[in-house]
Amino acid sequence: MSSRRVGVASGLVFGAMLPATIVIPVVRRFVEVGWPGAEWVMHAFIAVNLLGACAGGPLLAVRAERLSQRRLMAAVSAAFDGALLLLVTLVPPLAVLLLLRFVQGAFYIAAVSILMGSIRRQAKTGAAMGLVGGAVVLSILVGIPLGAILGKASATLPLVVGGAVGVLTGLLTPLLLPAETDARRSAVTFRELLRAPALKGPTVVVALERFAVGAFVVTLQLYGHVLGVGDDRVSAWFSVFLTVFALATWPFARLGDRVDRWKLVALGAAVYGVTFFALPLAPVKGLSVVLAVGGLASAAIYGPSLGLAAGAVPANSRASAMAVLNAAGTLGMFLGSTLAGALSGALIHGGVARATAYGVVFAVAGLAQLGSVAMALFPARAATSVPADAG
Repeated sequence: MSSRRVGVASGLVFGAMLPATIVIPVVRRFVEVGWPGAEWVMHAFIAVNLLGACAGGPLLAVRAERLSQRRLMAAVSAAFDGALLLLVTLVPPLAVLLLLRFVQGAFYIAAVSILMGSIRRQAKTGAAMGLVGGAVVLSILVGIPLGAILGKASATLPLVVGGAVGVLTGLLTPLLLPAETDARRSAVTFRELLRAPALKGPTVVVALERFAVGAFVVTLQLYGHVLGVGDDRVSAWFSVFLTVFALATWPFARLGDRVDRWKLVALGAAVYGVTFFALPLAPVKGLSVVLAVGGLASAAIYGPSLGLAAGAVPANSRASAMAVLNAAGTLGMFLGSTLAGALSGALIHGGVARATAYGVVFAVAGLAQLGSVAMALFPARAATSVPADAG
């Protein structure tokens, strides 16, 4: 696969991912329009989408590869994701809203994963996967501020723009992806994929890395309020983290083609864990530096993990492996966010100072990275247990 095709795939990944990120800043305002006073709907709006991504995304990706219909399934998934987001703007009944969000989550993970899996090159696989992985992070970096800007005009405008981008991405996918994307079928079943020894390691470390992200995203904003810092500055801190994360993913993925990827993951996870312990200790002026180091460490985990996952299965099953990896990351973020809210709430309700409570959440996120360090030091180096590709 040429560099141009890798670039095209990365662009399509960005387009398929944007509908999921551009809505984040306006969820509260959108929910208040249709369901005023029902704060739980705001949480359900995000949670149901994440659960749909975990439950349905890998199944769709596996099916696409077993039928050798990667381009079609990626196109349909991206277009349906966008179309369902447009339907959400109609403010349907609550049950219908949650159903739409659940199905939308499955389609968006399927589209992103299949597009990532379209990178089939064997030479410098990590570098190629690093580019599409960087596109995933870039969509977050661009989508959140773009949604905030568009949301100033209307709470539904980011949903309309995101939906349109998703539909457009779906229409462009079969035109831009090469025909050889559908060249051969995969023989891998979903059960075999989950049992592949070499896929378990990168799946776990990405889940733990995203668990930490889910734990600190909202907590950082609340901690900023304790410090007397405005939302704009907290957003700038988060942008520093994401910018470094996005820019460093490709270099670390490329480095993984030359050195032991597990050593990079171990180093990245150790530094990543330390940054969370440093957050409540650092002065306000130093938090940008801490978060920049955190973004660098996060990329040192994610970039090599993409290469590990890509090499854990036959090339024609790569989209399925990406779907498992993405679903694990989504689940990790969901659990991290849920735990952060429950833990900090319980501590504050019990009389613990807010700053201390948020510090405990940061510490839990940091401790979770010990699991990644252990996985990296003692990885499952056995050969993959999935069968060879079918003709």
